[in-house]
Amino acid sequence: MSDFQPATLKNPLGALRLGLIALLPPLFMLGACSSGEAPTATSGTSSEESAKLLEGLGYAGGEEPVEAALTGLATSEPAKKPTTKPVAESNLPAGHSADDGHDHGVQTPRLADRGVDEVMPPKVLDHDDGPRLTYKLNQEKHEFGRLMQGAVAHHTFELANTGTEDLIVKQVKPTCGCTVAEVFVESDAGEMERYTFGEPIAVGRRIQFPAKLHTANKSGHQNVRINIFSNDPRGTIQLGLVADIDPFFNIAPRFLNFGQVQVGEIVVKKATLSSSKGQALMLEMDDASLPAGASTELVPVNPDAEGRAARWDLTVTVGPDAAEGNLSRSLSVTSDVPIPGADVGLDGKVPSYQASIMISAQVVGPFTFSPAYLSMGLVRPGQVQVRTLRIECHDDSFSFASGAPEVTVVGLQNPGTDTFREWEYSGFFTPTLRPVTGKNAIDIELRLEGLPDDAAGSFRGTLLINLDHPDKSRISLVITGVCRGGPVK
Repeated sequence: MSDFQPATLKNPLGALRLGLIALLPPLFMLGACSSGEAPTATSGTSSEESAKLLEGLGYAGGEEPVEAALTGLATSEPAKKPTTKPVAESNLPAGHSADDGHDHGVQTPRLADRGVDEVMPPKVLDHDDGPRLTYKLNQEKHEFGRLMQGAVAHHTFELANTGTEDLIVKQVKPTCGCTVAEVFVESDAGEMERYTFGEPIAVGRRIQFPAKLHTANKSGHQNVRINIFSNDPRGTIQLGLVADIDPFFNIAPRFLNFGQVQVGEIVVKKATLSSSKGQALMLEMDDASLPAGASTELVPVNPDAEGRAARWDLTVTVGPDAAEGNLSRSLSVTSDVPIPGADVGLDGKVPSYQASIMISAQVVGPFTFSPAYLSMGLVRPGQVQVRTLRIECHDDSFSFASGAPEVTVVGLQNPGTDTFREWEYSGFFTPTLRPVTGKNAIDIELRLEGLPDDAAGSFRGTLLINLDHPDKSRISLVITGVCRGGPVK
């Protein structure tokens, strides 16, 4: 059976013929039985029918059927493979020959010989040719493990030019949180020297990329990348630094939101700072980070004899002299614990761990308004545009119901003065005042009736609201917009 299987695969037609021949004796016997005759292998009818069947299968008369079938099966030739020829010498890579033992591929017969326009075969490329920036196996990424927040971790990547041509490093670009200040290349003497970007690096020379991972203001799993741009034909080479950052400080809460604070009002918020490892330390508030109108108090909880404590309470006060407007600042607190691996600062000291807490407040006077300015957007000459401003009073002794404020449209304010310029478009705006139900507030609807046909370009003016209040007599908002030439159709 094993000798038969290959022949069947090579000549499936022969196998089909043999199968049909094997069915002939049973068919002949069945025909004889149906006619009432005893079945015999030499029946004349069977011989004639079998001869006709064999002729239909392609066998000539006079041959023994089974022997002829087996002969055809055994002598059948396998399908011929397409002829090929070696790659021409002109298409081999530089330094290669047809008999150098390398597999350079094969060429099919010329397309022109088959009546088809000639197409040049693709050039066989040797991927080891050219410059190649290579790192050691599994060393394209360095894992620091767990680091304390604020620490600066160092690692030097070792690479080399393992190609066949000079390598040129054009740029090294790390992602956020990582720095690669310098690159070093092996000299002729075997020493590592500072590299200048764009200079050729000879084949076989080692290359070092010292990298730093900065963990300040980072937490959790960090994965930063270093992209190396060179003339390596493979493209950008990427290195990586991985670390899990544990916080040095536990701060609760990290954000102090004072909300809306009236001018002259005093609002107090508190937070707690503690070292995550329970380490006793000294803390100092950076007064330069304090905004005007805010004050802080930092007190240790159960300090030791030197005043150090693992926990500190922070009290932040806004008012009473906070200026009207938005107050948002990051408060900085510095410890006396130096950061391992950090570079010495300009003051000759090693930086220490710091913490920051955000504070936010909206300090309001007797009035608040929204939006902060009125934008008419993009308009055409003659186009009508409407914008609405709401002013709310927070002084119970003042009521808009007692009298509506005076509203006018003027030009921009003269720098350094309390006066305003005239504006050529003042007469094209109409203000309308409406009281707000259930509030000590008014809505001012400012309607642009349509600029003249010759108006073009940007325009800026001022909405001036005169208030009869002892602490705030006036509110002014800028009006902006752009007019594109051509009347509205």
